[in-house]
Amino acid sequence: MLYGIIPSLLGALTYILTIYYAILWFFPYLMDRWIAPKLNGFVSTLVFPAAVITVEFLNNLFFGSWAATAYTQFDNLALIQISSVFGMWGVSFIVMWFASVANWVIDNDLDWQITKSGAGIYAIVLSLVLLYGGLRLEVWPPQSETVTIASFTPANEIEAYVEKMQKQGYSSSIEMATTGRATQAILLDSIHDQIFERSKHNIDPLAKLTLWPEGTIRVLEENETAFINKGKNWALEKNGYLLLGYSMLPIENPERLAENKAVLINPDGEMEWEYLKAHPTPGSTDVAGDGIIPITNTPFGKISTTICYDMDFTALLHKAGKADIDIMLVPAWDWKAIDPLHARMATFRAIENGFSMVRQTGEGLSIAVDHQGRTLAAMDHFTTADYTMKSSVPIKGVKTVYAYIGDTFAWLCLIGLGLSIGWGIYSGRTSRHQA
Repeated sequence: MLYGIIPSLLGALTYILTIYYAILWFFPYLMDRWIAPKLNGFVSTLVFPAAVITVEFLNNLFFGSWAATAYTQFDNLALIQISSVFGMWGVSFIVMWFASVANWVIDNDLDWQITKSGAGIYAIVLSLVLLYGGLRLEVWPPQSETVTIASFTPANEIEAYVEKMQKQGYSSSIEMATTGRATQAILLDSIHDQIFERSKHNIDPLAKLTLWPEGTIRVLEENETAFINKGKNWALEKNGYLLLGYSMLPIENPERLAENKAVLINPDGEMEWEYLKAHPTPGSTDVAGDGIIPITNTPFGKISTTICYDMDFTALLHKAGKADIDIMLVPAWDWKAIDPLHARMATFRAIENGFSMVRQTGEGLSIAVDHQGRTLAAMDHFTTADYTMKSSVPIKGVKTVYAYIGDTFAWLCLIGLGLSIGWGIYSGRTSRHQA
């Protein structure tokens, strides 16, 4: 389940996280073995799915929603619409509840007289979930106008920068920023010009907004203003919005204090926001942002941004749902082992919170989806030589139930499991006293 997802370059952290996830996923089975038998009848089938949601939810608070069951159902659009009500927790619950019900039926020797009521209850719930999803997709599809958004990854320019850096005798940008900063400044300035020039010629002229991926290129702190000014001139010339994704290397301690940024520039050449990645990837030493979702009103709706790993955290993205965001722009950078998984994970945030999403990804799957999870455009870094994506995205999102209640369902599962554990302990002590 996690092979390749936890990269080996994290060193000891790779093994720590592997052990952590092994223990994490042992817990629901332990609860099913220990607590479920102490409950009578069909209600015992709720223990296992509640335990699954509990571990997925607690994991989500600290490491994001990796390994969540819901993501296995990405292609089942009707089923995953329940995310707009209960979040992805509703999808995980219904899937794991099926396993628990099936096991309960088998434990009762397939006796239909005993199990028919419980099996019927599950069948009714599943049918209602699928009915809701089907109606949502067919009766209430996105009907607003669309806006053209262009996004691209300057892979060739990035590769050229790395080659030239290595020819100078440096193994990383951090090393060069520490001991060869003046040379790096000249090299980066040239690469920046090449990227902006490519943007002018490769981007669809009808695009109202252009999006770069996460950490597209390094920018030295002392040259950041000049770099942003190039973006402002580009936006003025193209009369469009430009979202820059880059990594800023500070003068002091670039190894520990780098900033992973997304900067939005409007058609008037003014900076709308500067956003720092709120959740640096485990193992990263980048400075964490404040977690405040930036918002800008545009002629094509209310737009916002988060960066890559941020999209794995339901609480952070719930802020976008509460703010009625119409389009979420996501600069991202993945690796082959999480392609297409990571892009699919982000799609659930769009369904939960009622916004369309454009996610431009280096070394992964770039994707644009509407607020119901339909794929509008896609481009895989490993199967193209162009690295450019054009998306026509609805300009109006919707208000979802999840936008109001957030992770309430997950909390209810956690509380319910806690009460079940308490009952299990109490009944165990009572049995010993009676013996």
